[in-house]
Amino acid sequence: MSSCGEGGGPLSLDVTSYFNPVDCRSLGVLRTTLAPMGPGECLEVVCNRFQFREISAWTKKFRHEILTAVDHGGRIILCIQKGGGTA
Repeated sequence: MSSCGEGGGPLSLDVTSYFNPVDCRSLGVLRTTLAPMGPGECLEVVCNRFQFREISAWTKKFRHEILTAVDHGGRIILCIQKGGGTA
């Protein structure tokens, strides 16, 4: 089930396999996925708690917005709305 609630369903990305505490590769994958999207479009992201902290800081820096964050026993489902700036 989508946490973003878009009619046709948002683009979804699972970054849990990109966990690396030294260089958070999930941010690069997230950036690449958001780049072609238009401002206001939503991306559903599945991540772990460590990645959530990194993604939260990254979204603030690049002026994207986390609309929802639901924790399912350590797997967090985010709905990120792309901001007007660059990814």
